[in-house]
Amino acid sequence: MGMARLQRTQAAQDDFFLPDFCSGPVVLVVVLIAELVAFLLVIARHLPGEGITLWLDLARLSLFLQWIGLTSAGVLCATRGLLARIPLRRAVFTSFILLLATTGVLSEIAYRLASYTGIGQAFIPLEHGGFLLRNLLICAIVSLLLLRYFYVQYQWKLNVQREARARIEALQARIHPHFLFNSINTIAALIRSNPEVAEHTIMDLADLFRASLKKTSPMVTLAEEISMAQQYQHIEELRLGERLKVTWHTDSLPSDAHVPQLLLQPLLENAIYHGIETQPQGGTVEVLGSREDDSLMIDIRNPLPPGSAPQRQGNQMAMENVHQRLMLAWPGRASLKVDKSGGFYRVCVRFPYDKLTS
Repeated sequence: MGMARLQRTQAAQDDFFLPDFCSGPVVLVVVLIAELVAFLLVIARHLPGEGITLWLDLARLSLFLQWIGLTSAGVLCATRGLLARIPLRRAVFTSFILLLATTGVLSEIAYRLASYTGIGQAFIPLEHGGFLLRNLLICAIVSLLLLRYFYVQYQWKLNVQREARARIEALQARIHPHFLFNSINTIAALIRSNPEVAEHTIMDLADLFRASLKKTSPMVTLAEEISMAQQYQHIEELRLGERLKVTWHTDSLPSDAHVPQLLLQPLLENAIYHGIETQPQGGTVEVLGSREDDSLMIDIRNPLPPGSAPQRQGNQMAMENVHQRLMLAWPGRASLKVDKSGGFYRVCVRFPYDKLTS
């Protein structure tokens, strides 16, 4: 339970409109924004040609704004987990209040230090209220612009994810009828020759579809996906008998990795339909899994039919369907490659190792 709660918390933080202010690249952006604001403020209140005065003022103001900027980043870093657990609009408002409060407290500290020690009096004006009000106004303007930017970026990201998910589900819907029609053909071939086996095949098919249709998410764990592919394998073994052998070497793959549902079944179906069924003596389909750092690879390999065997039209729809769903799930980070060499037809699927947290 504790691990599941931790995974849900981490997922909520990952899916949040504010970036991770603990990360180096985001801290660098904060430093650059603070320096840009300092430069604009100095340019606005100095005339050209003031030379040393301008640079001294820029150095003092940069130090002050970097102090505020980095402290604000630290506050958002520390509170990001809490903010991610409240409604989005309230999180935006709370972030804005935190930034104003941080600026107000640090401005008050800077004013007190200048008043009591005399350090920075040339930089900090004597008007207490005016100094605080000016800093809060500047903080409000910059914070509103940044929070608005982060919010818009977050909404854009959500829209892209929704569109991608809708396309994945549409592609998934195309796979189901294709799978169903091929399975019905398998059962039809068994009804006359072996009615008892056909009955068992229908039961297996019902279990397989029940498992695939009960999922509301287009993503499943790798363990579930392998189990579904093996159920399909059992259906084909009933039809082809000893002509079909499938060997699985997937123990090195993490079972909690998530993949698009019905990723392996169409590829296994292709290997059986085009590589094994066309050969009178049958053959063996090999499913090999491996892992390299944070990348997972699954190879499905079947013997090529002899050159004299009639060529059957390839199932390009299923292959393209799987490829598109991989690209939608992991843009630029997944691949599907086909290789025909050494007498084997090999399909290699590569995708990142992402845990299924829901």
